[in-house]
Amino acid sequence: MIRLIGVLTTGGVPIKIKSSMDADGEMILGPLIEAAKALSNVIGSGEVRKLGFRENTLIVTECKKGYTVVALVDRAEDYMDSLLRVIADAIDDSDLVAADGLVGDTHTRTIDQILHTYTRDHIETGFAETIYGIWNPTLKVLMQDKKLSKALQDVESLFSRAESIEKWNNLKTKAKGTLDDALELALQGEFDRACAVAMSQEGALASVFCLKMGALTHTMTKAVSPPMAELKRIAAALPQDYPFTDLARTLVGFTAGDLIPADYSRAFREAVKHFEFRNDDEHLLLGFLFFDVRVVDYPEFAARILDMYREKSDVYCTFIEAIDERGKLFKKLYSITSYDGFRDELGAYKSKITGILGNINWVLDPDLLWELKKEGKGIEIGVTASLKLQNYIAILTALAESPVLTIDERRKILEEVLMLYRDYFRSLLTTEIPIFNYTLDSVFQSLGVAYAEYYFLATGDAREQHLNQSLEFLLDIYSTIDGEWQKAQVQFSVFVVANSLSPILTRADILSEDETRLIYIAMKSLDVNTIDAEQITKPEAYATSLGNAVTALTALAARLLKRDERIVVLKRCVEVILDTQEWFVSRGIICRDDIMSASFHASLVTGSLKAKELEEVVDRVIALNRIAVQDPTKYDYEVAMMSSQYVGILMDACKRLDNKKYPQLARETFDLAYRAWVKYGFPEMAANFKRKYGEICK
Repeated sequence: MIRLIGVLTTGGVPIKIKSSMDADGEMILGPLIEAAKALSNVIGSGEVRKLGFRENTLIVTECKKGYTVVALVDRAEDYMDSLLRVIADAIDDSDLVAADGLVGDTHTRTIDQILHTYTRDHIETGFAETIYGIWNPTLKVLMQDKKLSKALQDVESLFSRAESIEKWNNLKTKAKGTLDDALELALQGEFDRACAVAMSQEGALASVFCLKMGALTHTMTKAVSPPMAELKRIAAALPQDYPFTDLARTLVGFTAGDLIPADYSRAFREAVKHFEFRNDDEHLLLGFLFFDVRVVDYPEFAARILDMYREKSDVYCTFIEAIDERGKLFKKLYSITSYDGFRDELGAYKSKITGILGNINWVLDPDLLWELKKEGKGIEIGVTASLKLQNYIAILTALAESPVLTIDERRKILEEVLMLYRDYFRSLLTTEIPIFNYTLDSVFQSLGVAYAEYYFLATGDAREQHLNQSLEFLLDIYSTIDGEWQKAQVQFSVFVVANSLSPILTRADILSEDETRLIYIAMKSLDVNTIDAEQITKPEAYATSLGNAVTALTALAARLLKRDERIVVLKRCVEVILDTQEWFVSRGIICRDDIMSASFHASLVTGSLKAKELEEVVDRVIALNRIAVQDPTKYDYEVAMMSSQYVGILMDACKRLDNKKYPQLARETFDLAYRAWVKYGFPEMAANFKRKYGEICK
């Protein structure tokens, strides 16, 4: 993120410094100025230089007018280079006179406005009023459409569906064994049977273990889950003085939706303090209380508990390792600008993928799966393979989202992701192998990105086929939700998927019933209070929730609303979307796909904007695209991928705004994009691009 950013005039005199550090910006301004002076002999107009300060990097660039722009960042240095160039150009385009060492009100006011335009300290937009401002008029139109209103009724029937306990009662009746048997079943990943066996045992240890197993079944497809009422009854009967009663009760309340995530995180944190690492059955049973995504927030604890289960449970170890690996990947996902950032992870999984797919093929064979289940290995092999495949898909998708691949390389990666889903993961969904909600959610998010990204590489009949497969993918998600509805925690990040795919469906002018169902489920499931609370406590989570929801709803509203109402709603949407992306940039998080969607949605309103509004929106879109692309010559393939709506916006600016920079930038962008499509072997894309935007060259 940007820890400090500012503008200096000659002599190192600060005009404006913005700092997110604990200390005031002025406290470290001296060293920054000295660093800038030390670099001054090698800085030329528009050039960027860097200087390392431990884990931070100082970036310095000089405007043509003599002002110096400086930033101290802790990641995404290459993207931040681009941001500083954008700010430097804005200063040069402003009415400020050449730097002369003096600082007046005009300097302060102008620089403050420029910095505010391209960097955001916080997001002021409230979640509820923004989301419902888009959703309420959109829902009204949905309810008036015969086919789409039927889709809404389908969702309403889900929310009113009665809980079925027949399967659970059958399983519980057949369950026999001791607490040791229950532990063995858990180690193999058969949590429903482990729960049923433990439920027949007495004592606090058995009850706590039973509750954990029951809660786990509510987070997995195909697992048979006990009714929440039964779990609540057992939790209420736990002795108050048992060390893990609070965690078990809180887990049940959280799983049932009666408690919020913060409640469960608190209880989990306290339980971590009480657990003792002993190599006996009691502590192996209790250790399952920490079979949870939160355990990786305690690295030393996670490492020790993995050692406890090493050689005892592949399911346990693979689950925790998969969470840890995915978390590390996503920490750097949106700031990586070179292939080296993915090399280690990709190499490790490339060496394993043949074995992973082989294991999936085993459990896809009904006869072989039956034999494996007799040995207690069927579920274990299927679950661990799905966890490993999940992360491989995540790595490939992250690579495809980064700027390090040429167009053809990106196409091949995306085709591999789509193949892995269609030929392997989707097939797993049809078996009786339980799959963690965590795994499904991860894969669905990755595939949403992959289907959206591949749309830009397909043409003609291939694009039509791809769109049909994208719709089938949405049906897969809805069918999974429908089939597992009574599971309290089988929930997916629908807005993340819709954030990727809904703008594509808007481009293609397709209104999907399954997309409508999924967005309606997401809206009815929104925990607005929790999200609102994150605006201060977890701003990145808040910005993510806001950005995903607004982008998805904007795309839907664009297809449904008409005339003045459409213009009013979409203008507000674009404002929020641009604010959110600028906030992410300030944190060193560059979401190129979201920036592409932002450009597309901005293109829907440019025709209705007044000249001053148009100029502001166009300049903000230009800035975001420049930052995402970094170097247009080096990353010409990124220009090609991102240029479609971007060039369209520039053309609108050319027609309506009297500024020569827009025609020049439009022609440069068109030329780079067109040549890149030809250069990388996509002649049909080049021809389509020229047909649509070739008038720029006239």
